[in-house]
Amino acid sequence: NACHYMRDFVAPEVAASVHGSNASGVQATCPDCHVPKPFLAKTMRKIEAAREGWGHLRGVIATREKFEAHRREMAERVWATMKRTDSRECRSCHSFAAMDTEAQDRQTVRKHSAAIEQGETCIDCHKGVAHVLPEEP
Repeated sequence: NACHYMRDFVAPEVAASVHGSNASGVQATCPDCHVPKPFLAKTMRKIEAAREGWGHLRGVIATREKFEAHRREMAERVWATMKRTDSRECRSCHSFAAMDTEAQDRQTVRKHSAAIEQGETCIDCHKGVAHVLPEEP
């Protein structure tokens, strides 16, 4: 399978995360988080993905060991994109304005309020929400 590493390495960790299993039964799929909805951004991402195919053909992350060795680099690339786009894909489902602060604990409300005031974006605090965090260098 061309994407065995996604099926074998990534899918189980997403399935175990809040984006794969939660009280509401809503699940996010890979494209929800990794494929932009706006046409130009989506087209650019698909071009980028085609370039990533070269790494696939070379087997850069074909084994668990290789995948883990590249996890930080891959995560940092995605985090940088999310930071640059103000977590656009997160915001297609999540919105500060739509949050029910009555249902959040006080600490969460404080953190979200501070994030809004400081112009932070989702990925500033929510790294590892769907994937295992890479080991520290």
